[in-house]
Amino acid sequence: MADGAISYAEPISSDDDSGIPGYISPVDDNEEDASTQEAAAEYVSAPAPDSASNGVTMELIDKLLPPVSQVADQTSAANATEPEPEPEPEPEPEEDQDEDNEESSSDDESESTTSTVSTPSVADIESFAATAPRRKRLPKDTIGQLEDRVTHDGIHASLTLFNDLIAEYLKRGKIDSARDAFGRSLKLYPTVASQWISYAEMEQSAMEFEKAEEVYRRAVDAVTSLSIWEHYLSYVRRRNNVITDGDVARRAIIQAFELVVSKVGIDVRSGKIWKDYIDFIKGSPDGQSTWESQQKMDLLRKVFQRVVCIPVDNLESLWQDYNLFENSLNKTTARKILADRAPAYMTARSCLKELQQTSGTLDRNVIPARPRWRESELAQLSLWTRWISWEVKDPLGFTMEDGKGGMSGGREQLIERVLYAYRQALQPLRFYPQTWFDASEYCTSVDKPDMQLSFLRDGAAANPGSSLLHIRLAEVYELTKKREDAKRTYQNLAASIIKEIKVADGICEDKKNALQSLEETKSIYSPSDDKVKADDVDEQVLDKKRDHHLALKMKKVEEKSQEQVSELSKDLTLCYTMYMRAMKRMEGLKAARQVFSEARKLPYSTYHIFVASALMEYYHNKGPEIASKIFEIGLRRFADTIEFVEQYLDFLIMTNDDTNARALFERTASRLSPEDARPLFRKFYAYEAAYGSELSAVAKLESRMWELYPDANRIARFASRYTLGGHSIISEREVGPLVYKDILREEQGLSDTTLIVEDDVEAGEVVPGPTSVLEPVKPTTKAKRTQKRAREEPKPESRKRNRKKEKEKSEPRATYSNAQQRDPFSGYTNTLPDGVMRLLSLLPPASTYKAVRFDPDALVNLIDHTRIPAVPPPNANVSRFKPG
Repeated sequence: MADGAISYAEPISSDDDSGIPGYISPVDDNEEDASTQEAAAEYVSAPAPDSASNGVTMELIDKLLPPVSQVADQTSAANATEPEPEPEPEPEPEEDQDEDNEESSSDDESESTTSTVSTPSVADIESFAATAPRRKRLPKDTIGQLEDRVTHDGIHASLTLFNDLIAEYLKRGKIDSARDAFGRSLKLYPTVASQWISYAEMEQSAMEFEKAEEVYRRAVDAVTSLSIWEHYLSYVRRRNNVITDGDVARRAIIQAFELVVSKVGIDVRSGKIWKDYIDFIKGSPDGQSTWESQQKMDLLRKVFQRVVCIPVDNLESLWQDYNLFENSLNKTTARKILADRAPAYMTARSCLKELQQTSGTLDRNVIPARPRWRESELAQLSLWTRWISWEVKDPLGFTMEDGKGGMSGGREQLIERVLYAYRQALQPLRFYPQTWFDASEYCTSVDKPDMQLSFLRDGAAANPGSSLLHIRLAEVYELTKKREDAKRTYQNLAASIIKEIKVADGICEDKKNALQSLEETKSIYSPSDDKVKADDVDEQVLDKKRDHHLALKMKKVEEKSQEQVSELSKDLTLCYTMYMRAMKRMEGLKAARQVFSEARKLPYSTYHIFVASALMEYYHNKGPEIASKIFEIGLRRFADTIEFVEQYLDFLIMTNDDTNARALFERTASRLSPEDARPLFRKFYAYEAAYGSELSAVAKLESRMWELYPDANRIARFASRYTLGGHSIISEREVGPLVYKDILREEQGLSDTTLIVEDDVEAGEVVPGPTSVLEPVKPTTKAKRTQKRAREEPKPESRKRNRKKEKEKSEPRATYSNAQQRDPFSGYTNTLPDGVMRLLSLLPPASTYKAVRFDPDALVNLIDHTRIPAVPPPNANVSRFKPG
């Protein structure tokens, strides 16, 4: 097992006021194998790096790369004598303004030489104004068109779009503009290793080695990818010439190897890096003295001993090389040394095949994308989850007692491997909030609160509209008494949702404008008036048809946009509701009222914020006065929203304010249409029937309902008043299935399309859900095949058997017992005993059961595994049953 530790994210100070923080530079929690570092340092005659700061620090990377002044003189002379090619003049006047903006932004980027990569927050992406109007571009203005598309797409801009823009800039020799485009793309996709590699290669091609090194510094902080580390290692070996610089270059390369294997050496695909490291040490010249040669052998032995305990793809060949190495030195001591390492090697080898099967089919190079929950995406998500679960189970035995049968390292090494798996998963699953959440929860389970906070921060920055990550992050801040950070988290989430709403409105307007332009284009190229008159076609009729079709298309676009905005409005209201409750816990009721005042003024908030605020006031003040005022304020805005009126009515009934309840019902029922007011009538009818003081009031209300809804079933309405705890004699014993459905509809306020009872379940059309109402589902593949076979024409020899079966099925229905007749939709036949059928008829229907459901499997499992002590018979010798 590699003794180096995976770098962990450093906690950020709570004084940071820059919104959602970006990616955090990693630091180490574990110490590096000091003996290996010392051996490497002694061999190259240089001091070992500080083991306490073995992370990707700027000082260490600077040591691995010589100053730019030490590069070949030819390269420096070329940079000094050859001027940069001037950019080609652009024919469009708009390009000059764009170029100035791009160069200024690139200058700003070059000045901020930080070692971390900022992931975009709500405030960082103001330049991506998706709702800004597009400028008119000339057909040849490719760069301007691509810039417009990037600006319009905002945080949803694809990496392919950025690469096309970068290619256009490089084609015209605009390095600064290409550098700026790289920076913008990496703000949105900081975990794409191929993008970092392309960025570094561009800087190297331009002979900008300082900027290339800065790219590597930022890349290794942002990406835990094997490819970027391999590319970085190749760059270090290229810059440090062991032929000309000797021990100085060799020391830098060995330190680079140590850095790389400490970061990605536990990866199952890292066997090639370990092999190159060993070959590099072997290829080094022997020392001039005996102790120098011994230092080389000690370093080689320590590297071998580290890698043979890790399940890497070429583990067996590395073990064979280690055997040859030890036996070549001393066969007597080789037997003992190899015996000490053999158990760990056998454990790693036994886990290698299973690890390859678990993680071998993972697509680690996929570009992160917003989930659409396709089968391929779900399959990859399942594979990542499987690998992480495999690591959590500790198959390598790090936490085994006294290390017996497992590997040395203990709990910290296990945590290192699990977190490495999470970081690998978060590169392609960057826009999957659940993966960030799982990683943070794992850190909580292993007592790593700083890392939990880091995962939540990075996940919230990558998914600015994720309620899951923001609310959990706000809870963590609240638990740690960081109130300002908690408030800022809720505010950032609300700002992100508002921005998405504006983007949806902008897309709707763009689509409507495009439809309007398309219709105008069609009218321009429509047939001439002479031809229209020749064909005896009325032009006005064509115009009306065209306008009608255009109106239908625009209406469809508006409905789709309104549906999306409605969902986002609910998300925004949920955010403010949680924000309001959090402020009440942290700063009191006054602060919560300020949040409610801000939320209710937003045009996107829904009625839920009024209900939540009113109930909060009611339970805090132990009185309905303020809560009733909030409901009245909400009624001015949502008087036509039947759901809000129902919530208000429930509150008045709960507070025993029957006077205002009746007034609210009368005021609302007279304003709404009969169909919209139907749920309100049902609710108030049930209230009058159960808690009214006079039966005449129920009769009057019932008469009004007959006038408004003459198609209702009178028995069903009457029976809905006489139920107790879900038990109704009328509905269960004295009516048929059609009336029974009407009774359920009256009790639950459901329509014909959503109400499905148990006879439908017997037919295989629905599956039972967790609630009392069964929701229809799509037929499975097996059901489709069954239906297909049922439609096929039966063979002649089977027709007689089919008629016989149909006759047998139809006969029991005419000879049902009384118990079966009282439950006509149960689907049972007389194959059960009469006593059982009698018991089933006494039980209420399953659809009326709303409490905790009985789990027979759990009961059987409990009985099966319960140890019952033996009880002696009355006439037995009790002394035989005593202990001993």
